[in-house]
Amino acid sequence: MHSSRSQRASHFGAFDYSATKEVINFAIGMPDPQTFAGVPLPASPLPETGVGLGDLLQYTDSLGLPELRQAVARRHGVAMEQVQVTAGASQALTLLADLLIDPGDIVLTEDPSYLGALRIFSVAGAKIIQLGMDRDGVNLDELAHALTTASGKVALYYTSPVFHNPTGCCFSIERMQAVARLLSRHQVPLVQDLVYAELPYQPLRPEVLPAGQGVINVHSCSKIAGAGLRVGWVLADPEVIRSLAQLKLDGGVSPLVSNLVLSLLRNEAFEAHIEDLREHYRTRRDLMADLLKSCTFCVQDYLVPTGGFSFWVRIADDVEPAALIDKARALGNVRLSHGVHNGPQSQRHVRLCFSYLSPAQIRQGLHLIEEAYRSLRP
Repeated sequence: MHSSRSQRASHFGAFDYSATKEVINFAIGMPDPQTFAGVPLPASPLPETGVGLGDLLQYTDSLGLPELRQAVARRHGVAMEQVQVTAGASQALTLLADLLIDPGDIVLTEDPSYLGALRIFSVAGAKIIQLGMDRDGVNLDELAHALTTASGKVALYYTSPVFHNPTGCCFSIERMQAVARLLSRHQVPLVQDLVYAELPYQPLRPEVLPAGQGVINVHSCSKIAGAGLRVGWVLADPEVIRSLAQLKLDGGVSPLVSNLVLSLLRNEAFEAHIEDLREHYRTRRDLMADLLKSCTFCVQDYLVPTGGFSFWVRIADDVEPAALIDKARALGNVRLSHGVHNGPQSQRHVRLCFSYLSPAQIRQGLHLIEEAYRSLRP
């Protein structure tokens, strides 16, 4: 009775934030709600923007609020015609899947890759091929081989090159330039998910490939303002943006929320808030890095991320990751996500997100995982 798309979606659990509040959840990279008080939102959108109630509560353009598109264009140094506003990065990826993927098409990405993107592309009917990677990015030989031997149309290459989800790696610009050249040769779009790009823990921001000429960049306010705003944007060639707007059939992103985000982008205090976020999450990163040094449940070969929200650790060889995940949940309601969901070659890994949890929860959660591990050791 239900569609094949619905059947494909049934393999993934529905997101349940309400339940997340009751557990120690290392699985999801959510912003810390304690930071929301520092977001310089206006007390009311009416006096801040000068927009009347009739426009705030009305539909808006499929492309997005024009003033917001202009502000985004200025922020990223692109033309307004290169900006599509979306209801968060997830809608951006869903629209790109609608635009680029037919059932049976191939999507290339790394192993591991972002679970949310894998879900979106799977529901669209794509065959996902995941390639090896190192800390600088995808294996170029594997990418070249996949492009030349693909049994069908390669619809796109997806990656999150800045504080990669889930590994935390920051890919080198030289590797990404080589990736772009390979993809251009085969006329395959490069989709870069840049939701963590504004959260480096060091003064020098990572260099990324600009949007255009086959490069499509996805951004979001979720990590720097609040996930509940549900505002993001796509930067791409104008013809891509025009096609996305034709597929966006929802009456536009809320003009009320769009004007709130517009006020943030026009407010110098927002840049100071983002700087505060970098220090806030760097402190959480440092705490987890310090605690992990004495943990025996994971192999001590993990990367300490220089931005983003998480560590990616390999579980010690003497226990099964699935058993450890179950035991940690039973012992103390600790939630971990099995790395196999991020890629078939990542079955011994778990992602440890530090962003949402308090320092006390990070300590307690890692202690409980360690306790679970020791109880399972032969």
